[in-house]
Amino acid sequence: MRRCRLRRGVGHAGGDHAKAASDLGIGFVGISLFYREGYFQQAIDPNNWQTEYYTLLNPKNLPMEPVLNEKGEPLVCRVEIGMSQVAFQTWRVNVGRVPVYLMDTNRPENEQHVRDLTLRVYGGDSTTRIMQEVLLGIGAYACCGRWGCNPRSST
Repeated sequence: MRRCRLRRGVGHAGGDHAKAASDLGIGFVGISLFYREGYFQQAIDPNNWQTEYYTLLNPKNLPMEPVLNEKGEPLVCRVEIGMSQVAFQTWRVNVGRVPVYLMDTNRPENEQHVRDLTLRVYGGDSTTRIMQEVLLGIGAYACCGRWGCNPRSST
């Protein structure tokens, strides 16, 4: 098992940390959510009002790969959020030599509102945000060992 430092919530600054860790050869793992619609894009409508639109991202068209179990199937982890078991799978993106794991709740066994937890950055209300934090914090910690990382070895 690799010794690693964990960084949750990989945004632009987190990506810079991952690249710097790779350049320095530091054991580092990035963990975030895979937002299928990402950030919104902006346009100006005919009345000169700003409008936003989202583009659905397809993981097959991105430089990422699913984390697989020993049978070669997507590794599915679960975390309890409220009174429900939420299933998520993980995608791996390599930033140099540093793995970044992106958690994705778009699973058929989840109800639609749970599937949408990883739909948009800054989407939803405060309840959605808390559910995302539980997924990112508790879910990532619970699944780290299955990704080959031991967060307890970090100092």
